[in-house]
Amino acid sequence: METELEKSKPSGKGEQPIAVARRTPETSEAVNSDGTKASGQDSANVTTYSAQSSIRNPFQLIQDIFADFWLGRELAWRLFLRNIRGLYRQTLLGLFWAFLPPIANTAIWIFLRQANVFSMGDTQVDGTVYILTGMILWQAFIDAFQMPLAMFNKNRNLISKLNFPRESLLLVGVGEVLFDLLIRLLLLIPAFLIFQVPVHATVLYAPIAILGLVLIGASLGLLLMPIGSLYQDVGRFISMVLPFWMIITPIIYVPLTTFPGSLLNWVNPASPLLLLARDWLLIGTTDHLAIGLIFAAAAIPVSLIALVVYRVSIPVLIERMTA
Repeated sequence: METELEKSKPSGKGEQPIAVARRTPETSEAVNSDGTKASGQDSANVTTYSAQSSIRNPFQLIQDIFADFWLGRELAWRLFLRNIRGLYRQTLLGLFWAFLPPIANTAIWIFLRQANVFSMGDTQVDGTVYILTGMILWQAFIDAFQMPLAMFNKNRNLISKLNFPRESLLLVGVGEVLFDLLIRLLLLIPAFLIFQVPVHATVLYAPIAILGLVLIGASLGLLLMPIGSLYQDVGRFISMVLPFWMIITPIIYVPLTTFPGSLLNWVNPASPLLLLARDWLLIGTTDHLAIGLIFAAAAIPVSLIALVVYRVSIPVLIERMTA
């Protein structure tokens, strides 16, 4: 079975034919020289290359994206295991490094609160648990937001030299984010026991908001990944903005309910689902259900757009890297 290569015909003088990769799986049957079907041979997938841009057929493009997610699942699993083992293999504290960021940040803000530097408001639960939960959720959002650019920079050589489903790298990145999140959520077990926080039935709904929070973070990171991989200014700008972004997100204080402070709950993509997840985990009731569900629903089309941007930009980025 041979691979077909279709090239666009020149439309004018001096114009050279070009070929742009576009995956269109097809099935073909082997035949003998006399035109009859060859017995004992299975059909094979034929990859066709066309000069037509894949963005012109968005439905086929999205279908190809999810097909490559499926094709790259085994590679993603092997890379995920390799990264997790290598991450903590040569460290003295091991998995404790996953616990350290939220613990350290919570300790700092608890100290500042006790020094009357700021007021948290009525949290309805112990302030330590309130801040710790917010820090864990915030760290998951930021890890997902920084993941696409980090995965691309980490695997530049692999991307430029090998032909494989690049979507598998996103599976690896999301897997690492969720793994670290699950490790950090274990901190809530002793926190609930020490500070006597009751467990509500709404804790079963919290994974919906948490996954939506991770999805929004990863989608925003995907949209920034192409320009961030070309210009290091983007990464430096993100590092500079993150502390301010955390301050305007109601992590260490009760969300503002009066205008213009309440506007932050709508313009800050991290706020609605973080507030909804924390309320479901700690309080059992929430005033942020409507806005949280709106952002959770919006995360789906935003993620599809981000995946299309990722898919279309990868060939361009590879060309820039190998030029």
